[in-house]
Amino acid sequence: MPEIYRTPPIEVEPEARGTIVVHCVDPRYQPHFQHFMHEHLGLEHYALLAVPGGAHSLTLAEYLPKFHWATWRWMKFTADLMNCQRLILIGHEDCRWYLVGGFERDAAQLRARVIRDMHGVRAAVIERFPQIRVETYFADLKGTQATFEAV
Repeated sequence: MPEIYRTPPIEVEPEARGTIVVHCVDPRYQPHFQHFMHEHLGLEHYALLAVPGGAHSLTLAEYLPKFHWATWRWMKFTADLMNCQRLILIGHEDCRWYLVGGFERDAAQLRARVIRDMHGVRAAVIERFPQIRVETYFADLKGTQATFEAV
C-alpha cells in the first residue's frame, strides 16, 4: 500500500503570488539559489522557471528558435496566470550550458556574456510586460559558499 504524505496548511503571501524566478538548473547552485531567495529576497513562494542556462533560453531566437518560443510561452502563461509584478533573473559563474553548448567559448568572458543576456531579457520583458519589475543577479560559487551580486 502506498504511503501518503500531506503537507501542513501553508499560507502564500499575496506579494509572492506575483513573482517569477528564472535561473539555471545546475544542481551545484540550487541550495544557494533557494537560500538567497528565501533569506535575502524574502521569498517563500514564487513561480520558478528553471532551465539550463536560465534566462539564456529567452535569447535563443537565432540559435534554438523552438527553445526561445517555448520559454517565452511559459513566461507569458505564468505571468498572465499569476498577474506577475516581479521577475527575478539569476545567472551564475561557470555555467556549463553556455560553455559546453558553445554559446560562449571563452570562460573569461562568461560573466559578461551572462549579464549581457540577462539585460537583454530584462529589456524584452519590459517591452512585452511593462507592469513587471525585473531584477538581475549574478552568483559565483567558491567551495561551499556563493555570493550574489545585483547586476
